[in-house]
Amino acid sequence: MRTPLTAAAAAALIAALAGPAVAASTPDAGSAPSSDTAKTATAGIKTNESNGSFDLQSHRGGRGEWTEESLAAFANSLQLGVTTLELDTHLTADGKVIVWHDDTIQADKCQDTAPATPGDAAYPYVGDRVAELSLAQIKTLDCGFVRLKGFPEQDVIAGNRIAELKDVFQLVRDADAKKVRFNIETKVEDGKSGGEGMVALTKAVVTEIQASGMAERTTVQSFDWSSLNLTKELAPELPLVALSSGDAWLEVGQPGASPNLGGIDIDTYGGSLAQAAAAQGYDAVSPAFRSVTPGMITEAHALGLPVVPWTVNTGADMTRLMDLGVDGIITDYPTRLRTVMEDRGLKLPKAYAPQG
Repeated sequence: MRTPLTAAAAAALIAALAGPAVAASTPDAGSAPSSDTAKTATAGIKTNESNGSFDLQSHRGGRGEWTEESLAAFANSLQLGVTTLELDTHLTADGKVIVWHDDTIQADKCQDTAPATPGDAAYPYVGDRVAELSLAQIKTLDCGFVRLKGFPEQDVIAGNRIAELKDVFQLVRDADAKKVRFNIETKVEDGKSGGEGMVALTKAVVTEIQASGMAERTTVQSFDWSSLNLTKELAPELPLVALSSGDAWLEVGQPGASPNLGGIDIDTYGGSLAQAAAAQGYDAVSPAFRSVTPGMITEAHALGLPVVPWTVNTGADMTRLMDLGVDGIITDYPTRLRTVMEDRGLKLPKAYAPQG
């Protein structure tokens, strides 16, 4: 197990990351975009494993290896060498975009330390909705005090504080990791697809992306396709990734339109994730890995859509899916995926090693 990198040590690592980024690959002339819109960032998603474009996405910064969505995890992913940092976003009560998966503060991940202000009536914060907490309140939480259940190899980033999206952009900027990409999920609360919270979060995330100067290497993904539709209106240059949890989530065979899919009925498209995504003008599909079939990949590629399944954690599953022809993999274990890629003779993403 690697030596744990504390939140305090992360800053030192950021400064120590060395070397300019190098181009990962040349564009694949055989891949076709799904839209005529000028989506420059789509160049980072290819449909040919052999040309060095296979997309190694570090899920939540690699939560199987480090405390999830911590700045230290993202820094360690840069040091390891990944194509893409995959991350989740929520909006605080005071309108700040934070990088965190859960829409409530979970006791198995975070613990209270002290109120943000003396006598804060909202304290303690564990168990509260992120949307009801200010950034200052969230910053008091210790979200690096315990190893996450189910991830026995995870290095705990002691004292980790939840980061803002702009902090992750700055981390990559400071590392001069010019070819590292971002796959940013707008994480709308359960049961609130298409609502006001989605609109506020999507607008805030798009604003942060545009302000960061990272738009040309950022994709936006969501399980709320309403968020993708709004992103397309606000920033048509941003490539969009349609997330799916499988046929039941898509509501295949069920009457009526789905709120998850921005109000469309998947059966209008024969129950096909790829056809529905292409019809909405999206640029890639990201299905739950167990739902991936050879037919899905063939259909998606015929429509110009790369397939990047989530969350693939065993070498056997990685190998099986790569044999089927997926274009990338989202994984909690980026080190494992690098090993599989190396064994297959693939070009590996640039590793940003710290200076000695």
